Amino acid sequence: MKPEYLPPPIGFLAANPEICSGCRTCEAVCSLSHEGTVRPALSRIGIITYPFDGYRSDIYTCGQCEDPRCLDACSTGALHIDEVTKARVIEPETCTGCRSCMDACPERPSRIRYDKDKGVCVKCDLCGGDPLCVKYCMEGALCLGKV
Repeated sequence: MKPEYLPPPIGFLAANPEICSGCRTCEAVCSLSHEGTVRPALSRIGIITYPFDGYRSDIYTCGQCEDPRCLDACSTGALHIDEVTKARVIEPETCTGCRSCMDACPERPSRIRYDKDKGVCVKCDLCGGDPLCVKYCMEGALCLGKV
């Protein structure tokens, strides 16, 4: 249930696909830091590279919406506002994996992913305000954008 007033997050992951090399280091760092394993499917950021289209890459991650529909859709309270970063985050211990948040996300593909092994949804939590994907992006294609 969304509170009446939503504080803005400290920022959001801003991406420049024009300079992304498609190396997917961001996915590896994200899944390693959050899940303890390098598994892009569990990353909170997604890269799709089109090698036959000028080697163009699309970068998908939560934009920390001003009016997050996912927050309204979560009936368990697992999706909430982080006290420190004000990011819209999912608490895995409370998530039931119903995927209502995924369906409510206005972006396609949804910026929220489903971890089928754990039966929970995952999304960018801004790494406590210091996103590791930004730190390790060799091309500088990612940064913490300001709201």
